[in-house]
Amino acid sequence: MKGFPKKLNSREDYENIVDDFGYCKEVKEAYQALLDSNKHYVFDKELASEDERTGPAPDYKVMKEQQPDETERIVQYKLVDNPDSKLKELGFTENEVQEVIDQC
Repeated sequence: MKGFPKKLNSREDYENIVDDFGYCKEVKEAYQALLDSNKHYVFDKELASEDERTGPAPDYKVMKEQQPDETERIVQYKLVDNPDSKLKELGFTENEVQEVIDQC
């Protein structure tokens, strides 16, 4: 193999980069991306003002969105588990991935 792989498609690919490259910056970034895939934001509700936020960041994110008719609306998104995450697809647990990140 020449250099760090561009795509990691299996659990074995992730385990091999630790064996091949040790606990370096690239390995940490790859495992952090895997961990980040485990949660995502979903629409929660529309707000009358930004002050109506239900909870603190990063669990809730408030954004202004431009509508096709040029009006603006304020919406809240909630951070939730992603059932289709690559982490779950490859059979990792959050703890396994976090251990590798902590060792880098």
